[in-house]
Amino acid sequence: MDTKQTTHPDTTVSRRGFLTGAAAASALAAFAGRGAQAQETAQPPAGELAIALIGAGAQGQVLMDACLRIPGVRFKAVCDIWAYNQRRSSGMLKKFGHPVNVYEDYREMLDKETLDAAIVATPDWMHAEHAIACMEKGLHVYCEKEMSNSLSEARRMVETTKRTGKL
Repeated sequence: MDTKQTTHPDTTVSRRGFLTGAAAASALAAFAGRGAQAQETAQPPAGELAIALIGAGAQGQVLMDACLRIPGVRFKAVCDIWAYNQRRSSGMLKKFGHPVNVYEDYREMLDKETLDAAIVATPDWMHAEHAIACMEKGLHVYCEKEMSNSLSEARRMVETTKRTGKL
């Protein structure tokens, strides 16, 4: 499967390259307005982006592996409905120095965790629900294609992005 997309006749961007750039841009945006407040809350050290993975199956694993190579990205939580995926992903993250809290319900995770961004790697029919909930809680979101299974859900995602100012 070819993961390269042509953006200009002379330039190509891989999915991993896009993810790296998007994470860096999100980190800059997330840390730009923190100021003194970062010292008062339970935030990761300056320069680190606190993220969660929602959906730790096959594609979630691929994205997690890619993010582990990005300096300044710190996993804080993993959410998946399957115990096997929870154990596998949390165990791997712990080996890489990212002890995480594990959740079965993404709503509980969003209520309890202090995060900057989330990676949504759930089945595509759940993308809109998860991405919108994350943006409503103030998180930037990386969501795999396809964005949603319906135009109305895609429209809701775009409207939420505009209203919350989250990517």
